Amino acid sequence: MADTIKIELTEKAKGLMGAVASMPDWGIEAFARGMDKANKMAVRNIMVKHLTGKGPFPVAEHKLGIVSGNLMTQSYASPATISGTTVASEIGSPVKYAEWHEFGLVFTRKGRTGTARLHTDAKGKLMRQIGHENLAVFAKAVHKAGRVKEVAWKSEDHEVTIPERAPFRTGIKEVLGDYGRIVSREVVAAWKAKT
Repeated sequence: MADTIKIELTEKAKGLMGAVASMPDWGIEAFARGMDKANKMAVRNIMVKHLTGKGPFPVAEHKLGIVSGNLMTQSYASPATISGTTVASEIGSPVKYAEWHEFGLVFTRKGRTGTARLHTDAKGKLMRQIGHENLAVFAKAVHKAGRVKEVAWKSEDHEVTIPERAPFRTGIKEVLGDYGRIVSREVVAAWKAKT
């Protein structure tokens, strides 16, 4: 899935681009250079503000905590590409669950069945967790025979919802004004080099 975000140039850069009959190659190339610089800044912003800390965080914060570090270390911005008068690039991560957290996901988990091995005392009574008397203690593989009770269990099909946190889109939108300034600076510098 992708989301398109448009960059607004400063009035000076708009004037320079509008002063020529058609979008010149130098202007498009300058735009792409500026986008590459702005993308690096946006990825840093996303990593620092939206992919750090110890979660879980409220959904409204648009933030994911670090578990393995894969999402943060594999976040990237692709180099800007030019097609006619369109300049495009993407910011994202190849980590499978990045899209789930960015756009949300609802799926059905199929029910399962199995057997739980629970630890018992010498009389066959289930051992309980200290401080949690309603929870049994799972038996280890090495527990003595007669000190284990096997209990069948079954779970039903159920729906799982991963909320849309949008850490990438939020991080980009936070610096969108900077995009316009950085790209505009490149366009103005290219114009000055041509004149």
